[in-house]
Amino acid sequence: MNAVSPRRTLVTGASRPLGVELVRQSLIRGDKVYACCRNPARVPILADLRAEFGGLELLPLDPADASSVADVVPVLESLTDSLDMLIIGSAEPGPHETLASAERDEHLQSLTGSGLTEHLRRHAVAPLLLVRTLLPWLMKGDKARVLVVNTWLGSLSGKSQGGDYATCASAAALNMYMRTLAHDLADEGITLLLGNPGNYATTPDGPVFKVPIEDAALGLIMQAERLPRERTGAFLDWTGAERAW
Repeated sequence: MNAVSPRRTLVTGASRPLGVELVRQSLIRGDKVYACCRNPARVPILADLRAEFGGLELLPLDPADASSVADVVPVLESLTDSLDMLIIGSAEPGPHETLASAERDEHLQSLTGSGLTEHLRRHAVAPLLLVRTLLPWLMKGDKARVLVVNTWLGSLSGKSQGGDYATCASAAALNMYMRTLAHDLADEGITLLLGNPGNYATTPDGPVFKVPIEDAALGLIMQAERLPRERTGAFLDWTGAERAW
């Protein structure tokens, strides 16, 4: 990427509020953005952003669906041969996942082995495999960066009460996968940040104690940009504060 070329940024989870805002903030910064979610046609705000900014491609991609990943590869190949920033946003719920089943696997009395396994696959394993798939693009990027959004619930030392089995276990596993991956990516000159967006508000009139979603998204992007290579694999808040492992 030369001085006049826009940064090429791919964002997954672009159907979710934070994913949309990560796309928006990347566009505001002048990036060429590839926004990915299971069905972009069902996310009208992405079409609005494309009309407002240009420089936005919408790609159907569910990182937890191997056929979806395979289908998007030739599409991405036709659009670009490199990525300078990969942002892995929060995973979309599975196509058959309901609020009831998600809630079930957070409690000892009702959780199921199949539910926990599927949650782990979707929220921790799929991001790891997606980075591996996109590695050829990142290796051709300009000092490429990977930002992986994760919740503070992935902290083992911060776990002080029961419950939240599926979320906490998957988030902790994602931390370890990405921490390990960071060392392998460092050999290719790629820097990785695990970023916690904090307790953000999804609407402008959200509670005053919550972080405005635009601040959380921009903060995460800035922390990923600024992270020194020797600190690759760090787990930071959107403010830059260290999170406990």
